[in-house]
Amino acid sequence: MLNADIIAIGAIQYDTNTGKFDEFKSLIKPVSNQDIYPHIEELTQISQEDIDIAPTYEEVMRKFKKWLGTFSQIEGIYTFGSLDLTCFNNTDKKSAQKHNHPRFVNNIKDLFVDIKDKYLNYGIRCMNYISLKNLLQCANVEFEGDAHDPLYDAYNLYVLDDVLEKHEEIREILIIKDFIRPPFININENLELCFEKYKNSFYDGKNEYNNDYISIEVIKTVVLYLHTLQNIDIYNIEALKDINRKFDTIDKIKDIKIGYFYLLENLYFDMKDLIEDLMLYKLNSDEYNQELKNILKLFEEDLSYEGINYSDFLQESC
Repeated sequence: MLNADIIAIGAIQYDTNTGKFDEFKSLIKPVSNQDIYPHIEELTQISQEDIDIAPTYEEVMRKFKKWLGTFSQIEGIYTFGSLDLTCFNNTDKKSAQKHNHPRFVNNIKDLFVDIKDKYLNYGIRCMNYISLKNLLQCANVEFEGDAHDPLYDAYNLYVLDDVLEKHEEIREILIIKDFIRPPFININENLELCFEKYKNSFYDGKNEYNNDYISIEVIKTVVLYLHTLQNIDIYNIEALKDINRKFDTIDKIKDIKIGYFYLLENLYFDMKDLIEDLMLYKLNSDEYNQELKNILKLFEEDLSYEGINYSDFLQESC
């Protein structure tokens, strides 16, 4: 896949001064293998006949760079993941070696911005494993056109970026979305239903769902997850790394301003410190279990301070 030739390119250009759009789309004759695989043909609706008459990579890139305009005025060339640039670079290298033309990617590669990296910084970790189409759906935006059409992909990527940039509430929905998966949905069977109620209530604009409920359900799930960590093998480094990744998911959730998410802050930092101590072999099993009990007890006190009964809290559900 990484070595595959680019057979099509699509891009939209948005002028931040005028608000106008321009578009570029072209098929590209493969540099190495001239035959298109049947599954690629089915996926993209690009036929062998289309490829046979397509312009060469060099021809397309000369037009594309002219279309891009002045490089210093470009804020970024946005992609969904790093695969686009990798394939671009590989095709560029093969074509330059075969046809003795300049490397086209060299002076634009620094302009590429992986939108996944941008929103990972916001805590939207589900960017790593959810398709562009499904991300738009979760953001309550309909995917326009055909998937795997490079021009439509480019347009929909712009729409996703625009929506997420402007709406903190939608970013928060996607941050929580990363939590709605195993092992958490296995620990708490109500979690997924509560998330859907919260999401749908926001998008239908009726606000009939109390946002406290989704925060309580997430926090309850975290507590139940902590109970599963009792008596683990503290010398299993891979298991500790996995636990650490789970708490990376919680990192941005604790900063969400609705409901009781803020209560996760102390628990989050206490658990990160505990995991770090385990990684450094500072604790034995008994000491670890005692520390875990202390963390749960402190969290119970945090709940009590907010007027929440711990036992009732573990029973509550949306």
